[in-house]
Amino acid sequence: MSLKSRFLRIALIVLGVLGFAGYFAFATFLFDPFESDLEYDVAALAPRDVDFYVSKADLRTLFDPFPELAARKTLDEHPGWNAWTSSPEYKDLAKSARLEETLAELKPQLAQIPLGADLLSVFGGADLAVAGYLKGADFAQADWVLYGRANWMGKLAASALHHPGLLGLEKQGLQAVEQDECVALSGGQLSRTLYITRLRDVVVVATKPELAKKAHELERKQFADSLFQSATYHDWIQQKERNKARDELEVYVNTMKLMDNLGFKGELPDTKSQDFTPAFLGRWFQARSAKNVTGIVGLDGGLQVDLHGEFSSELITRDQEKFYRTRGFDRAQVLGEAAQLAPADCALFLLLHGGTGDLARQVFASMEPAMRQAIEDVFRSTGKYQNLEQVVAQLDGAFKDRVAILVRKNDYGFDADGPPHDEQPVPAIALVFWSQDPKQIIDLRETIGNNGSKFGLKGRTETEVGFFKYFEAGYETREYWSGSIPGTGCISTVNAGEITIVTNMSKMMGHILKVQTQGGDRYPRLADEPAFEALMQSAPARSNLLVYANPRILGPILRDQARVAAAGSVNVDWNSITPLEAQKLLRAEFGGKKEEELSPEDRASFEAKLDARLKEIESKFAKEQVPTFMAKQERWVRYLESAETVLLFLALDPKSWDLVVRAPFARPAAAN
Repeated sequence: MSLKSRFLRIALIVLGVLGFAGYFAFATFLFDPFESDLEYDVAALAPRDVDFYVSKADLRTLFDPFPELAARKTLDEHPGWNAWTSSPEYKDLAKSARLEETLAELKPQLAQIPLGADLLSVFGGADLAVAGYLKGADFAQADWVLYGRANWMGKLAASALHHPGLLGLEKQGLQAVEQDECVALSGGQLSRTLYITRLRDVVVVATKPELAKKAHELERKQFADSLFQSATYHDWIQQKERNKARDELEVYVNTMKLMDNLGFKGELPDTKSQDFTPAFLGRWFQARSAKNVTGIVGLDGGLQVDLHGEFSSELITRDQEKFYRTRGFDRAQVLGEAAQLAPADCALFLLLHGGTGDLARQVFASMEPAMRQAIEDVFRSTGKYQNLEQVVAQLDGAFKDRVAILVRKNDYGFDADGPPHDEQPVPAIALVFWSQDPKQIIDLRETIGNNGSKFGLKGRTETEVGFFKYFEAGYETREYWSGSIPGTGCISTVNAGEITIVTNMSKMMGHILKVQTQGGDRYPRLADEPAFEALMQSAPARSNLLVYANPRILGPILRDQARVAAAGSVNVDWNSITPLEAQKLLRAEFGGKKEEELSPEDRASFEAKLDARLKEIESKFAKEQVPTFMAKQERWVRYLESAETVLLFLALDPKSWDLVVRAPFARPAAAN
């Protein structure tokens, strides 16, 4: 053997020994560079009994680099995003979270990562989760644990904490103390001591040592007591239909624990609210009755929500339980029946399965007492009813347990000899009921028509009672005229085979009948729209409520309604302002006399001047408040217009609920 060969052989042996020794030392003091990654989802490291759990895979794809959003340029061109970032709510959030200051402080620190690596490449970019236990109204009080997959740099940093000198922690005011299977890190800018450990490629950061150590305990038990092995996670996260990347946001929240920690004991929505909407919704669903929420939220080309929750049986009312037991509808019934009569250009289409009597009963219960009493008095005055409950009973017997609501642009126009109406802009609205006993429907319609003056009906002349009968598409129609009906001045109804239509535009009634019976290119149906059919594929097996919205058509309608509502949004404390202005006026122009001391002529002058002064004040308040009100409404409309369409399903039973939402993003050009 030549000297050169012998030298090469010795060199290889030495290098091999050094390499083995280096590997052995590195693996002993830091980590095994050849170890495999954790084969399970990071949820396998979270205890089964946590109060909350949120995780996201492929987080790094959202940033380029962190913390800059990868889609920032696209978002900056999107009206919905601009509406949010310019809103007072966003500015308040950014201020309270010190968003700009935090980003400014973060960027120089990120620049110190070796080799110019991105933070999310080092830790959490592939998979990041947070779980924990609530301890009060402030999340900062919670005991939480963070799980993130790390690359070799992340594993090296976590392992080096066992040797603080390697990282120069003392120079940063930090102290690392080894505690069993974790390292306690404190000092510096940390508000709490953090406990850090590592399992293969997952770095665990916790606010309690037992939470960090729990990850090792679960691994030793083959993850038997983990959230990942729970039936809840398996059924409503792991087994749900997911996108190919399976990178949706995974969510679990113990809502009862959350409400308790927030100190919330009342009703949500509030059934005692003076506003009809929360008072009505609160009778069908209460937040405190939901024990938990589990599911996924995706943003792959739009919003996809699949959430499941369980009810606390002792917190459900008898009326709610009855409604939740309603059989509901399936996909075939929607496409083959309800959506067959909805025009394709509907701005809003809602389908609800529930007893008509129950629905009417809750509508009346949610009204202001004075309005409810007035309605009851009118029906009692006909001599046919003793109270509203008898009216409800008749409705319950007349219709089946389903109703559809259709809203579209009111482009039908008005006939010159049609009902008198105000100029308030209103959409065309129709309620469609499925008939059960047409005789009861006819009886109710005739009762209202034959007592027209009692129900406020009025025609174009003093001799007309405002109740008319005619035929539409071969069906006998009843039309009721009243100046108190906004925008159209009338309500039209028809019994057409198995359905009953009630609408504020008689021409819409004919339109719906032609959509149902003819369809095609002249009268296109929502059921035949490809986008609607595609979204319907995500429907649960059975649903109690379906809501479909077309933001492109609904947006202008909502803007019109916002302008109408703006006039009523002006908030003036007349109880304090009126007496004060009256006193000022009496002192300035009526010699300081009391109001009761004024002569009839002076009193008339005083009242006219006070009325003018109050109108000026109202106008001033309107100039201050209406723009703010309109700006807020416009933001909500722009948020809605961020979606091409919106389709929502809600399925209920006395033990659980399921919510599915599909809202594909609109292209920026479509959201003007």
